[in-house]
Amino acid sequence: MKFECFVPAIVVSVATSAILVAPAALADSPLTSTPFASAYHDVEIVRYTAEWGLDDRVLAVLGSPEIPNDIRAAIVNQIGWSNEPQANAERYLAYLASQKNIEPSQMTLALLTPEETFAMGYLLAMDRRFSLNAPIGGSGEVEQTNALELLDLAVAEAPRDFSIIMIRALVQSQREFREGPKNWCAVYQVVNSAISNFSGDRNMRPEAVKTIMDYIGIYRHECVSASY
Repeated sequence: MKFECFVPAIVVSVATSAILVAPAALADSPLTSTPFASAYHDVEIVRYTAEWGLDDRVLAVLGSPEIPNDIRAAIVNQIGWSNEPQANAERYLAYLASQKNIEPSQMTLALLTPEETFAMGYLLAMDRRFSLNAPIGGSGEVEQTNALELLDLAVAEAPRDFSIIMIRALVQSQREFREGPKNWCAVYQVVNSAISNFSGDRNMRPEAVKTIMDYIGIYRHECVSASY
């Protein structure tokens, strides 16, 4: 006997409506759908990171003042995120503490260089993209600081650095995304404002900015009455 499968029309209607209402990439998110490291694959350390991940060499490079902040951001973006629990920020903190011969719990914000603060904040955002208010965890000052707090400090230390401002906005947009549909307009507004309000030289490649905005722009239509 042959059985024919059918889907009731009402189910198809509901499913179609859901697709029309929601942004096309809602299964994704600002932090997971903006792989701008691809714009830096001509840079050796970014290619190395793509192959080897967060090893000792990459840990050392992340805080180097000789590395421009857009490449630093590209390295973290290349390290990326995982559906499994990851603790890259915790590993980075342990590495920095070991360089000073102290315990991670003894690390204070004052002991971090601006480059290390930026890298730590972005790494932690990738680790905690579902719970951005969550710190690394522990009793120390750095261990108790969350991703946005670290990135706010990085912006304060380098207020004219476009790469830092852009990553901070991207992480903020992730928080807005996690708040649900009522905040989807803000996903776009936060990043768009970071770009439009910046008047200095942009130290991030145009291709990288385009990769970010190709995704973030999906949420523009959620802004019913905003002007741009």
